[in-house]
Amino acid sequence: MSTKGLGDCARQLLKELDELRSMDVVLPTHEVGELRLRVVARPEKPLAQLLDSLGLVLPNMPK
Repeated sequence: MSTKGLGDCARQLLKELDELRSMDVVLPTHEVGELRLRVVARPEKPLAQLLDSLGLVLPNMPK
């Protein structure tokens, strides 16, 4: 954190990262039963800037 200029309070960093949201979308299919897709919500601007500072990239497509 300190090398990225983000201070040294890990608790605050984790609190801010806790705002990141994801969910699983479950789609029923005839062929394989259920199809599960993990979707990550677009973060608010402050969290997006924090992720960028840390060099973390969120996926653009469901996994």
